[in-house]
Amino acid sequence: VDISIIPKVGIEASMARTEAGTSGSSSSSAAGSSAEEDFYIQCDAPNCNEWHEGSTLSPPITPLTASTYETWHCPSCTPYHGPSKLKSVTSMRQGLRKKRRIDFVKLNDPAALLESESNNNGIGVAANDVQEIDFRAKLELRRKKGMFQNGMTAASSTGKGCCLKVVTSGGKNEFTTKYVNTHGFNQPVLFATQQPYQIGLKLPGNHFSFDTVAKLVGPYRKTQVIDTATQLTTEYTLQEWVDYLSTPEKERTRILNVITLEYSQTPLGKLVREPQFAREVDFVSQCWPKTTEDLRRIRDHNNKNSLDDDEDNDKSKTSKEEEEEDENLTELLKELQEEIPRVSKYCLMSAAGSYTDFHVDFGGTAVWYHVYFGQKIFYFIEPTTKNLKIYSEWATNGTSSSGRGSKKSTANAFLPDLITAAGGDVFEVQLKKGQTLFIPSGWIHAVFTPKDSLVFGGNFVHRHSLEMQLTIFRLERKMRVGKEYKFPFYQKLMWFVAWDFLKQRDDLMMMMQLGDKGKNSVMGREQQVIQQICGKYPNHVLLGYKALAKELESWSRSKQKITTDQFPENMDVT
Repeated sequence: VDISIIPKVGIEASMARTEAGTSGSSSSSAAGSSAEEDFYIQCDAPNCNEWHEGSTLSPPITPLTASTYETWHCPSCTPYHGPSKLKSVTSMRQGLRKKRRIDFVKLNDPAALLESESNNNGIGVAANDVQEIDFRAKLELRRKKGMFQNGMTAASSTGKGCCLKVVTSGGKNEFTTKYVNTHGFNQPVLFATQQPYQIGLKLPGNHFSFDTVAKLVGPYRKTQVIDTATQLTTEYTLQEWVDYLSTPEKERTRILNVITLEYSQTPLGKLVREPQFAREVDFVSQCWPKTTEDLRRIRDHNNKNSLDDDEDNDKSKTSKEEEEEDENLTELLKELQEEIPRVSKYCLMSAAGSYTDFHVDFGGTAVWYHVYFGQKIFYFIEPTTKNLKIYSEWATNGTSSSGRGSKKSTANAFLPDLITAAGGDVFEVQLKKGQTLFIPSGWIHAVFTPKDSLVFGGNFVHRHSLEMQLTIFRLERKMRVGKEYKFPFYQKLMWFVAWDFLKQRDDLMMMMQLGDKGKNSVMGREQQVIQQICGKYPNHVLLGYKALAKELESWSRSKQKITTDQFPENMDVT
């Protein structure tokens, strides 16, 4: 790389532009284009000083735009050292209307946040559709009326209950993959012990606070903040969020909540490890390709030839073709590593009085949820066909508790009212400091926070609830849930899940082929493989894979871009 086109920002920025410009002016326009493509910029953050290719950044940086920065921070350093600083923005912003930043902490009048052109605040709602709701009062009123069932009532008793309370015997974890293989995972599971290591959960040590989270994840890292009364959202940096939580509860003008802070790629990610069960069954960790060899096996399976034929094909390739193929697989693996769904580690920081309205976690994912300190109260609704229908109509027709949506719908409808009126149940489960909750796929739930709380949790997709997960996926499409609220690359993950299942079949076939030395026919070996698979997986898992096969067949025939874009590049989905 020509050193003349690798400028450092800051005091050398203007020199960099001059050097790049001089280099471009002394050659053809094509050379000038090449200079921009090869342009590198150096991070000014202390102890970083890494060089970054300008064209790969978002937004891309050219020699011209680099000269406008006084200091430039790379994406990895921005959460810790703040955003890049421009030399002077006064002249650049002349004539631009100053945009107002929504600040719920200082906000006393919720109608003020709706100040904008055409009564549109940029989040798709009008002023008369936004109302403040006292969720604490709503919940307390219905509790006094006896609307909520005790979710901790033992399943074996005469009362109704939704939550299996797991206890330990001699420090042994009873909630394991083996247990789920036998009993399934169809109801919430509360691990009541305050010894998280018993379920393989690793957590930070004592004296861990909101402020520590900000320092480890980055004080300038932006996160979504939810205002409880309106259920509307804005963005804060983590330092702003910590400052808010440091305010005495009585002096807070708004009740705010953070539930979407993903931290796996930060120093905090090394201090937290998911429970053993979640790690063992998670499709992302088990099925998403990790090496070029994984991708090569997928490619080879597409040929649908015998192993011997594949070897012959490999021998017929020239060294140059093999080299190009390896380069393609390496590039594809790089893309997949960038796309890998990172949903297994979330940090939730909630102010006392926070409330998250009824919802189903994206993609029908299961959830692990540990209260590090504070307290949570869950309200569960079982995902029966009838309840999911009521929920989807409530969510899409604007009858949600925040009063948003269609004016033809019932104003301020509260989902528990609709469920109980239809003969259903709403279960209440209290979660205390040190306890861990596992939520199965599809369960509709809301969460109330009685006191300031810090929670570590995460989402995972697994084989024990494939049917329900696919049901929720279809429901999300029917409800037209936005892309930003869906499980990332869900369909692509499901293709890899199917491939993993086929790979197990192929491995068994190969073992039998080597073992019987040709004594059995191919059909006979296939029958033995089917018997082994049926013996390996419980019935509910096999039914899930059957449902997945049907869904994949439908996707393979689809012409919709939203579906075809998630076909794995090196997989023949037909």
